[in-house]
Amino acid sequence: MRRRHRDNPHTPLASAAPHTIAITFQEIVTLVEIFEHAHSRIFDLSEAGEETIASASGSTLIPSLFARAGLASIQGIRSIPLLVDEIGLLEAAVINLESYEGIEVVLVAGYELLDNFAKRKRNAYPLRHVHGVLAFADEAGDTASGPAAPSLT
Repeated sequence: MRRRHRDNPHTPLASAAPHTIAITFQEIVTLVEIFEHAHSRIFDLSEAGEETIASASGSTLIPSLFARAGLASIQGIRSIPLLVDEIGLLEAAVINLESYEGIEVVLVAGYELLDNFAKRKRNAYPLRHVHGVLAFADEAGDTASGPAAPSLT
């Protein structure tokens, strides 16, 4: 029988809650435009398969973004959750747009989003799933100090 060493406390390998930032509806529109343009450019100039192109362009995230935006809209919330890990998809799309002759305006928008998102990485918000869609936790609606979901207005 092995004894547990009390002087070596157990530390979890990963945090229980993923890190998220709050983004606006307009930022979702811009993200989708960037992902779609990256998908189009990579498709036109690459011989990669559809799965690789979808991953490299970030377009795999589009259905989730639309679902989150729809849920937020229905709930009357003005901010949508974006996992910090999902920002990597935007980074990949921008890098690939540079390589695959993306339109400069789209590249500039991508870099602006990356800068804006980097500034928000310090903020973490509690999450939940509503019918399989990622949403900000809002267990009791509004709290005494204001809405439980973050607001960007």
